[in-house]
This record gives sequence, structure tokens and C-alpha cells, in this order.
Amino acid sequence: MLIFSDRLPSFNFFIIYASIVIFQIFLCKVPENAFLSFIKNIGLPVFSVLIAFDTIGELIAYINPKDIDAVLLKFDYSILGFYPYVYFDKIANPALTELMQLSYCFYYILPFMIGIYLIKNGNKQEFYRALFLVLFCYYLSYIGYMLFPALGPRYSIPHMFQNELNGLFLAHKIKDLLNSLEGIKRDAFPSGHVAVSLVVLILMLKYSKKLFLLSFIPVIFLIISTIYCRYHYFTDVLGGILLTVVTLLVGNLYYSFWLSKNGNTVIKR
Repeated sequence: MLIFSDRLPSFNFFIIYASIVIFQIFLCKVPENAFLSFIKNIGLPVFSVLIAFDTIGELIAYINPKDIDAVLLKFDYSILGFYPYVYFDKIANPALTELMQLSYCFYYILPFMIGIYLIKNGNKQEFYRALFLVLFCYYLSYIGYMLFPALGPRYSIPHMFQNELNGLFLAHKIKDLLNSLEGIKRDAFPSGHVAVSLVVLILMLKYSKKLFLLSFIPVIFLIISTIYCRYHYFTDVLGGILLTVVTLLVGNLYYSFWLSKNGNTVIKR
């Protein structure tokens, strides 16, 4: 925002982000109680991610308005020899659509599953590492949206689909709710759904084999659903996998370095 401040219509974005930073500093300085601990560990991270995601949609239009959907379409065809979302359109049916739309929503509870597990087991040190890695992945994906803005197949190539994705009970309501909450954003590449879900899944493998086994198949369905439901290109999924690798490698290296500089603890004594 500082680099491209001359393109932005106002400085409201700076006020929003500065307020979040100041509030975070306040939370780190004041003595903890149960309520403030909840705000710091759950409330503020969730709020920050939502605010960042929502404002990114506004920023991209001023910072980098040139969509790359055509490029991603070419990549998909070069890699696969066909368009997978168009293929899914041919085999779509209400039962499968219901399953895919519900699978897509599994993404929203995954981070809470690993966070609650670590807190419940009193493993605060690893909770903060997991929290950092998940937030790091979110923010890297937001940078990706600014560098590579893309709408996704549902908006860029609606003429290529012959069927509406109608489910049985909840699919249409979920789709309408997500559309109303998110609006039209250039958030296709890389797939944050894929990246965050895989980061959490790998954290589950590290900390809880039971959670990993419970979540493995739903995450596979989730990844497929990003294409089936026309939210993402196949290239977005590959970008999400790459983002997972970068998040875990760079994030763990940085976090371990930060810990070594702070007495190997993030917990106030």
C-alpha cells in the first residue's frame, strides 16, 4: 500500500491495518486473562484474516487490475490437454454437487480443529507455531492475489458451462452465501483453499495421527471441489501446493530463528 499509495483513492486502508497492529501490540503488553487470551489466540487472527481478505479485493483493482485468467486457462490446457472444470460440467449431478460444495466448506473449520486440539492438550508452544504457519500461508496467498489477479472459471468462462451446479439441499444456499460474503474477488491464484488445507493437514500429521486420518479424505474432496465448483483452475491448485511447500519451509525456518532469539519461548512467564 505504501508503494502504490499514489494509486489508492484514500488512506482508509492504512487506518484499518494500523488499528489492527496497534491492537495486537496492546494485547501483547497487557496481562492475560481468559477473555484476552481468547481474543489474542482466536479472535484477532480470525478478524485480521477476514479484514485482509476483504480489503485485498478493493486494493487489487488499483494496484494490479490486469487479470491473468487467459494465461491460467492456457496453462491448464497445456498440462492436462483439457479443461477439468468443463469436464466436471458434463458429469455434474445434484448428489455430487452437494458433496463437493460441502467438501469445499470443510476448509473453514480445518484451522480450528488443529488449534483447539493443541490448546486442549496444553501444547501452547506448538499452538503458536501452528497459528503462525497458518497465518503466514494466508498472507502469502493474499500477496499472490495481488501479483497474479484472476477471477476463476465461474466468472471468466461462464459461456463454457452448459449446466448450473444444483445440489440436493444445501449446495445452492452455501454457494449464494459465499458469493454474498466474498463478492467478486480476484483470488484464484494461488488457491488459498488448497494451501491452507494442506498446511493444516501436515500439521495434523505432525501432532495428531487421529486428526490426520479423520481429515485426509475430506481434504482430498476439498481440493477436487475447488475445480468442480468452478472456483479455481487446475494451475491454481498447483500454485496452492507450491505455496504449502514455501509456507512450511520458509515459515518453520523463520519461526525457529525467531524462537532462538527470544529464549525459545513465546509464552509469558
